[in-house]
Amino acid sequence: MVYDVIISGAGPSGSYLAYLLSKNGYSVLQLEEHKEIGKPVECTGLVSERVFGYVKSKSQINEVHGANVFFPNGKSIHISKGEKTIVMYRDEFDKDVSAMAIGTGTDTRINARVLDARVNDDYAEVKYRENGEIKYQKASIVVGADGATSRIRQALNYERPRKLISTYQVDSSFHLEDQDDVNVFIGSENSKGFFGWAVPSGEITRIGVGVDHVTAIKYFKNINSRFERSQILGINAGPIPINYLKKTYSSRSVLLGDAAGIVKPLSGGGIYTGIVSAKNAYTAINHAFEKDDFSEKSMSEYQKLWKREIGRELYIDSIIQRYFARISTNDEMLNKIYSTIDTEDIIKRINSLGDIDYPARVVFSILMRKPRLVKYFLLGG
Repeated sequence: MVYDVIISGAGPSGSYLAYLLSKNGYSVLQLEEHKEIGKPVECTGLVSERVFGYVKSKSQINEVHGANVFFPNGKSIHISKGEKTIVMYRDEFDKDVSAMAIGTGTDTRINARVLDARVNDDYAEVKYRENGEIKYQKASIVVGADGATSRIRQALNYERPRKLISTYQVDSSFHLEDQDDVNVFIGSENSKGFFGWAVPSGEITRIGVGVDHVTAIKYFKNINSRFERSQILGINAGPIPINYLKKTYSSRSVLLGDAAGIVKPLSGGGIYTGIVSAKNAYTAINHAFEKDDFSEKSMSEYQKLWKREIGRELYIDSIIQRYFARISTNDEMLNKIYSTIDTEDIIKRINSLGDIDYPARVVFSILMRKPRLVKYFLLGG
C-alpha cells in the first residue's frame, strides 16, 4: 500500500493534521517513536482556550487568570486578565488528539521510530523501526511533526533551528495556595536568556526553567529553593526552538510545530502554534492533491498560509525575545524596568491587552507609553 501522507510524530500538531486528512478521505500513516502517546511529557501544559476550540479534551487540571513576575530586587508585579489560561495534563491532551485522528481512520503506530526519509519526483519514502523490525513505506507526502530534534528535518536536509532553549522542569509536591496565578522568575539567579516558572497544577506544582547556552540545573535549584519541603515527583527536560525556519516546506514534504520552529518565542509555548501550522498544512496538502502537484513550488503554499495567520506575531516576538535575552542577566537593568512599569496605568494596559498567544501588541503599547524602555533593551546588553 502507498499512503497519501506519512506523518512522523504523534504530538498535537501531527495528530491534528492526521485527523484533518483522515476525516477528509486521505490515507495517513502516523509513526510515533515512543511506546506511549504523550510520553515523555516535555511541556508546562499552559494553553489558551483557543486550543480547545480545535481539540475536544477533558485534560484540564486548573485554570489561571494572571501571573506574578518576580524581579531580581525581590519585588514583583501582578498581572491579571479576564480570560482564563488552561493548565492541563499534556499527556492526556496528546492522547485525545491522537484519538481524534485514529477515530477518523489514521493508521497510528507506536514504538515506530523514523530512521531516514527521502523524496524524489514520484514519491516520498520513510525508513523506520517498528518494534525492532526495519520497515520501508512510500507515500505522496511526508510530514515532520517530530519535535525540536526532528529526524525528518535532518533526513531531508532542512536547515537547523537557529536558537534552542534548554528546559528543565519537575512535578513538585509543593502545593501553591494561590491557584489562580502563574509565577515567573527573571534575573541572573533565575535564568540566562529566558525565565523560570512555577505553575499551580492542583495538588502539585510544575517548577522549571529555560536557559540559553548554559546548564539549566543550577538555575532550577535557585528557583526550587523558594519552595520549602518541595519533593520532586517527576522530571522532564528538552529543547525548544524559538525561531521558525526560513523554509518549512520542500518537494513532497512540510514541517510542523517544533520541527519547524513554529513556536512562541517569548514563552516557548508550541501547542497553539503547532495546531495552527497543522491546519494550514492540511489546506496546502489538500490543494497539492487536487492539482496532483507535489513540487516545492506547490508545497510553498503551506508557508504562505501559516505566515499569513501567525508569522508577523512570531517574527515580532522573536525580536523582543532577542533583546530580552541580552539583558536577562543584567539585574540592575531589570530592576529599572520594574520601576518603570510598576504603575497603575501600565498594569491596567497589560491586563486589558494581554494575550498568551499574541503578546506583541501589549509590548508595543507599553513601549509607546514608556519610551525609555527602548533604551534599556537596546543598551542593556
